[in-house]
Amino acid sequence: MDWDDAAIARELDRLAPQEDDIADVFAERLTEISIPWRDGSPGDPRIRREAGTAARRRARGAERLAFVSGAGEDAARAAVRTLLGEKPARTGRPVAGGTPETGAAEASRWVRRLPALLARHAPRHRLRLRILHAERHVVAARRPPADFARRLVSVEGIVVAASRLGDEDRLFSFHAPDAGQVADELRTALVEAAAPRARPVPAVPGAIDVLLARGCAAVLFHEILAHTLEADAERSPLSDAGDAPLTVTDLDVRDDPRRLDLFGGYERDDEGTAPRAVKLIQSGRLGSRLADRSTGGRSGSTGHGRRAAASEPPQPRSANIVVTAGSASSEELVRRLGNGLWVDEIHAGSVEPSSGLFRLAFQRARRVSRGRLAEEIGAGYLYGEMRAALRGIEPVLGREVHACRTLGWCARDGRVLPVQGEAPDVLVRGLSLRPSR
Repeated sequence: MDWDDAAIARELDRLAPQEDDIADVFAERLTEISIPWRDGSPGDPRIRREAGTAARRRARGAERLAFVSGAGEDAARAAVRTLLGEKPARTGRPVAGGTPETGAAEASRWVRRLPALLARHAPRHRLRLRILHAERHVVAARRPPADFARRLVSVEGIVVAASRLGDEDRLFSFHAPDAGQVADELRTALVEAAAPRARPVPAVPGAIDVLLARGCAAVLFHEILAHTLEADAERSPLSDAGDAPLTVTDLDVRDDPRRLDLFGGYERDDEGTAPRAVKLIQSGRLGSRLADRSTGGRSGSTGHGRRAAASEPPQPRSANIVVTAGSASSEELVRRLGNGLWVDEIHAGSVEPSSGLFRLAFQRARRVSRGRLAEEIGAGYLYGEMRAALRGIEPVLGREVHACRTLGWCARDGRVLPVQGEAPDVLVRGLSLRPSR
């Protein structure tokens, strides 16, 4: 964005006279293109283009935010002067910018590519393609300015697949940065979603051991570790863990925004801080918290200050869960499970930090009997308590790590942000299973 950063920084210095004070300006230009697809035919695209700027001042524990529509230098100066008491800001929703033709051009590559992918691998479907492009600029008092941009793609909806007893609607969710080999990954996901399977039998409620396969263990750790270790999170059963062992020494889990191949990655957070990987579990013991500038204390921000929108203040939020691989093959872990459940896709998760209770939702799974995969199991929920689940992890992890492309968006207090993760196969004993109604 073409600003006179130095001039704006001088005005911010007036808002932050003390070394511990925070003053910054954040601007965002956002383009979201949404296209419905039904059995190979695209619908009319919806294009949303917004621009907004916010100035923030935090001093002596109090925070003020002034939001202004638009993302030009005039908007930045208006927001800062509002906090200085010199001029009221133009408040309201972010203004639209650009043209529908520009947005359509940005989506043209996917409009050309998707028909062939869908026709060959999942010809019957009700899906929605979303392409999100965000450009952000941060100027802060006593800090260098930062520019950063991300382009993300999501495909969500229903894939109609064949089973022995007829057609079956299957939930489909795929999220990835719009770069690299994303089309190849999407092709693989569509093939697996549309593959013929036996009709599932209902899940039987009760205690069960579970093998979380193909990266979906990232959802478990996102819920029970990342959310509870966000620096402004409420107290949880992990709050008093100290240096006590919580789980097997083989387990290392970190949150790493620097992984730009994952959906939650970024080069700078929304306060302009270069992020670093934060160890959440190291050798089975509790690690550090995810912090922004307001919550980082003497250690400083970890680069996890994130905004759901320009009109919102930054919060310490998770980005990408990364779990270190072990040495076991998938077959070894199935044999080690013995009897239980093999789950390769979690499509939703939630946690109640104060109690430590969590819930993971799956559409289908496989029963494991005597160390072998058996019949398909229908939709259900896995329940557990975070400390018990960590104690229940077996000391052997899978040697192959998989990105969990079904994990893409995380809502906390109504604020939605892109997240993701990757993990090896993880065996957890002592969860509870309930069928979906």
